[in-house]
Amino acid sequence: MRDHEYTTLAWSWVRGGAALALLLGVLLAAPARAEVEVAVTGVEGELAEQVRSYVGTPSSAEPAAVAAFRRRAPERAQRGLQAVGYYQAQIDVRREHLDDERLRLTVAVAPGEPVTIDELDVLITGEASSDPAFLGIEQRLPIAEGQVLHHGAYASARQAIQNLALDRGYFSGTFITRQVAVAPEAGRAEVTLHFHSGPRYRFGELRFSESPLADTFLQRLVPFERGEPYTAEQVAAFNQDLLDSGYFEDVRVRPSRQEAQGGVVPVAVELTARARHEITTGVGFSTNLGPRVRLGWKRPWVNRWGHSLAIDAEIAQRQQNVVSTYQVPLRDPLRSWLQYRFGLQAQDVADIETEQMTAAVQHQHRFDSGWQQILSLRAERERYWIDGVRRTTRLYLPAVSWSRGRSRGGLDPSWGDRQELTLEAADPALGSDIELRRVHAATRWVRTLGDRHRFTARLEAGALETDAFEDVPPSLRFFAGGDQSVRGYAYRSLGPEVEGTVIGGRYLAVGSLTYGYQLTPSWRPAVFVDRGNAYASLDELGSKAKTGAGVGIRWSSPVGPVRLDLASTVGEADDSWRIHFSLGSSL
Repeated sequence: MRDHEYTTLAWSWVRGGAALALLLGVLLAAPARAEVEVAVTGVEGELAEQVRSYVGTPSSAEPAAVAAFRRRAPERAQRGLQAVGYYQAQIDVRREHLDDERLRLTVAVAPGEPVTIDELDVLITGEASSDPAFLGIEQRLPIAEGQVLHHGAYASARQAIQNLALDRGYFSGTFITRQVAVAPEAGRAEVTLHFHSGPRYRFGELRFSESPLADTFLQRLVPFERGEPYTAEQVAAFNQDLLDSGYFEDVRVRPSRQEAQGGVVPVAVELTARARHEITTGVGFSTNLGPRVRLGWKRPWVNRWGHSLAIDAEIAQRQQNVVSTYQVPLRDPLRSWLQYRFGLQAQDVADIETEQMTAAVQHQHRFDSGWQQILSLRAERERYWIDGVRRTTRLYLPAVSWSRGRSRGGLDPSWGDRQELTLEAADPALGSDIELRRVHAATRWVRTLGDRHRFTARLEAGALETDAFEDVPPSLRFFAGGDQSVRGYAYRSLGPEVEGTVIGGRYLAVGSLTYGYQLTPSWRPAVFVDRGNAYASLDELGSKAKTGAGVGIRWSSPVGPVRLDLASTVGEADDSWRIHFSLGSSL
């Protein structure tokens, strides 16, 4: 390379370096970008928010951007205020330098008097004019005469009429007139909503997608008849009923409005069946029975007629059982069915060992009120040991029970209640070894006051009449004590005793009250008091009642509420403390 080439290259480097240094110097010396603040004065609340949302902010602090903002802001603010009924507003935009780096643009508003609705004219024509759902609809709209004109409320009123029409099957309904006439100087407006419903459509053919269940069986799940006036409420109820049936993993019930003809709309039902075999597992722990493992197998549908089969097994430290259930839906499959049950159970609690075999057939029916009735006939053979004495009792027990549960708040209800009543009997004339009559009732309530104060109350009572109490199996006697009874005492440790062994009683009366404070969305400390016992006679109800009280903590876990209680006996010569742990809803 020649000398002049070295010289040219060096000079290029010098010029490039100087340019780069100059650029860096300019950038470093440039002042920080000015901040622009937009303020709204003269109005507050919704009016201020309307102005802010409509005027926005300048794109930058450059003079051109600020000038454009000041030019457009009055018109935009006017549009925002007119949307909520202010048509006579005066807008002024002022510019103010707070310092070298901050600029304030103040939108000063004098809103003036608002426009009010002087006349509201709502008219329904067509078949909907005689539909009870549309009677008095103007009183249910979010606008009324005398109110400040609010275009958002007007749009909501318009949509409310349209939605009601669609919900009631007026699919061709349309507004003949929908307008707002405003006289800004007079401060008044006239709103006109004239809606013509056209004919009301009726339910047509139901088209079920492919399913393992017979169409004739699926038709028994439908809550409406073909030709019945359409309502979206019935469609939604049908969708939920199909999900609740236990046969389907996913359900979509949709009216095929594009295929509607002659005032009849077909309904498409898309069904995704649950797996033919389902296996469930679970683990848990309670101080009543100790650690436990659960295993379940189910066939949601055994045949095309909706029969189902389930087998559930539970192995706990003090109790083991297995139950199989075969269910046959009846004429109304969602509300009535037959169940055939067979179960085996072994238990070793409080010095009493039992082995129980049960077979039962029961008719279950759920009423529209939410109550469920069960009529059953149960055959039971129970072998048990109490203090080394072995007995075996065979019983045939016709029974009836009623129950209802209601709750709100998911797995850890903040509101709810549950009622239960069971009546059962046995008689040698029906093949039983002994005669007995038994009644058991329970009620549980959860109520929350002020979002944080939760009260749980529980009452349980029972009575047993027999002339051969020693032959009554332990599963039918009454015991108290444990997580769901009188805390502070061990599970089934309360009741009449013989030589130190609690043998159970003829009567039961237990009550409980718990107060919990919602400290966080997931945690709730609690205090409680329980009182009651199992008794040999009614004369002992007052004298032998036991009391337990204590404190606890509740955790609303993803799998359900977890309860940990520290309870003490009250009034005993040697008061003692016990820890009680349980998982599951208090209802």
